[in-house]
Amino acid sequence: MKAGIFSVFVSTALLAASAFAEEVRPNFLVILVDDLGFSDVGCYGSEIETPNLDRLAADGLRFSQFYNTAKCHASRICLLTGQYYLKAGNNKLKKAVTSAEVLSTAGYHTMMSGKWHLDKEPTDFGFQRYFGHLSGATNFYSGDDTFRLNGEAWQVPAEGFYTTTAKADFAIDFLKEAQGIDKPWYLYLSLNAPHAPLQPLKVDYEKYLGRYDAGWDVIREQRLQKQKALGLFKTPVEATERPSHVPAWDAMSDAWRDSEARRLAALAGMIDRIDAEVGRVVEQIDQMGDLDNTMILFVSDNGASPFGKSPNLKVEQKPYTASVKWRDSTGSAWTRNAPFKFYKQNQHEGGIATPAILHWPAGLKTPKGSINHDPAHLIDILPTMVEMSGAEMPTEWPGRQLSALSGESLMPIFTAGELVRTQPIHFQYGNNRALRDGKWKLVSINDGSWELYDMEQDRTELHNVIASHPEIALKMSKAWDQISVDGMGKVFKPQNDLPNSEFVNERWSDYSQ
Repeated sequence: MKAGIFSVFVSTALLAASAFAEEVRPNFLVILVDDLGFSDVGCYGSEIETPNLDRLAADGLRFSQFYNTAKCHASRICLLTGQYYLKAGNNKLKKAVTSAEVLSTAGYHTMMSGKWHLDKEPTDFGFQRYFGHLSGATNFYSGDDTFRLNGEAWQVPAEGFYTTTAKADFAIDFLKEAQGIDKPWYLYLSLNAPHAPLQPLKVDYEKYLGRYDAGWDVIREQRLQKQKALGLFKTPVEATERPSHVPAWDAMSDAWRDSEARRLAALAGMIDRIDAEVGRVVEQIDQMGDLDNTMILFVSDNGASPFGKSPNLKVEQKPYTASVKWRDSTGSAWTRNAPFKFYKQNQHEGGIATPAILHWPAGLKTPKGSINHDPAHLIDILPTMVEMSGAEMPTEWPGRQLSALSGESLMPIFTAGELVRTQPIHFQYGNNRALRDGKWKLVSINDGSWELYDMEQDRTELHNVIASHPEIALKMSKAWDQISVDGMGKVFKPQNDLPNSEFVNERWSDYSQ
């Protein structure tokens, strides 16, 4: 597109934004955390102390069926572009524009602090201020060489550095700067916790030592009972059994139980710190007088990760140093994704269901503390921000080939209405795939055969009903194919027709070795 045409677009968008000048346009704080399990915060069933997030939920809205892509970078693309990640051009974002680009064009001051994990840098995609690391994961104490501040290399201090705290520090600095700018603002806070390496602060780790000695069978059941008491699910939820690739707690050796309890304590400490730093950022917004008219959204990029197959942790190891790099285990992931099965990268609920908390006092019309049960997805965030801000989605952008957004605005939910989707929600990462259409979910793992679940009656995916509803499965599989063609130009074909469970047991068995 020629520069002259782009200038016309910018002028048009600014005029559109000016139509909202007499109204106070909302600010946006979008918080994305990394590898957080569905039940990892208090208001979703956890025993971990998350008072700041719980307060946002009590004053706002929680979603029981908010979805991600089950994978780090893919979820980030969906959140930023309103497109499925392959339709957006994957990491390079060649076929989409970001929320920062759309909102900055509409007169917003745009800021980001945290993990990027995409091509180039945030300042190349509309963010006017940026602090964080370009890498997908980093050492929480020593960082790496990808840290940037407003497009320039930034040296991690040799002492006194912790990434979760540093990201909150810079987010607060950016907010203070925004206070002096006569514009609405958008802050994207992308925290790398509680992604491995498991490196909590010493004070946070020691706070939770001993709390997990009862083991994951007990902890998961306690979380499920709390979820039921909270009314988190629309219909009764049937508990999932401990899978064969996770050992019974009582069957493990004393040393193994000790190491896993300490691993869970490390995870809890990292999540506790997330809550504390989010609380500091929210407090800054409150001090600015902006809290009432700021839409705050808290979500995760995927479910808990099962991929750390490290041996039993050594008793003498202390995870609050840069040299110790503990990882999650399959057992801890199973516990944290309660009440669902499977994990990060899977399109079953344990991989894609995220805690999602929304807070917006000035615009949210639902009763405080409400729980919404409409299926929603990260692709819905940008369309929602566009409608709330009065911005316009471009149809052209220099160097990119744009298409219509995949997501839907969530504004009907905010106004106590019902979200009506124009097409099913499509899921695909690697050899894992799914489709959500109303109450029905079609899903497959690791090239396995399709399974069909009635999510109104069976949210934990225990009763495959494909044999009794073959016509629904066929229709949904064709829809999955068509959305794949529309977004990727091709249809993914499974390599075999083996039952899904066989792959899980083969992939994650005997993780202690």
